[in-house]
Amino acid sequence: MAGVAALSLTLLAACSDSGESGGDTGKGGSEAPALSAADLEKAVIKDGDVDGHKVAEPTATIDRKDVKPGSDACAPVAYAMVGSVVDEPSATVQRETSAEIDPAKAAKSGGTSGLDVTRVLLRLSAYDGAAARTVMKSLATSAEACANGFKVTVDGTAQDVTKVSTATAPQGADEAIALDYLSEAEGTKIPMKVVVFRKGGTLGYFTAINIASAATGKDFEFPAEVVKAQMAKLS
Repeated sequence: MAGVAALSLTLLAACSDSGESGGDTGKGGSEAPALSAADLEKAVIKDGDVDGHKVAEPTATIDRKDVKPGSDACAPVAYAMVGSVVDEPSATVQRETSAEIDPAKAAKSGGTSGLDVTRVLLRLSAYDGAAARTVMKSLATSAEACANGFKVTVDGTAQDVTKVSTATAPQGADEAIALDYLSEAEGTKIPMKVVVFRKGGTLGYFTAINIASAATGKDFEFPAEVVKAQMAKLS
């Protein structure tokens, strides 16, 4: 069981009802110049921006070159699942958030609630021209094509994803998509959740995993407040 949690944590650390927020709202028809890395650093959330969550630089990341999707059709959802990016952004910054543990709850549970922590790997990426719109379309197409699962190898570790489904996407962006994944390792189902939103030519990628869920296979709630805080800083 520990191996299951370790695999999931490696993926993360190294890494509307239809699932879309109504598609392209028509905003940003003429894209502004892509944000620079310096612009993204100013816009990305920082520690103190999200109540109940610590924000820090990620301890490790996964490069696209280390992700080998089993098929081209499933590549977009595979990259998003492991905390990478789709296509080639002109600039990217990264952060990692971790839900803070309630000391009172931890005391009552004998310390086991320390495992019930949701971590999110965030990438804020700028794209040139209409490339961000293209990425959003490719994610929606890939999610539909790969609903029954796909294979992916991450940094040499093979992973079987058994299901990809759309969830309710957040409001407030030009476009957004929310995806739920189920993968299997050592006979245990591991749920993961992804949200990607577009504001102009900038995409926010959020890959979430709950440590306890990675060990038990139980579902968990995506921390929508993290996405909301990032959207607000881009407004």
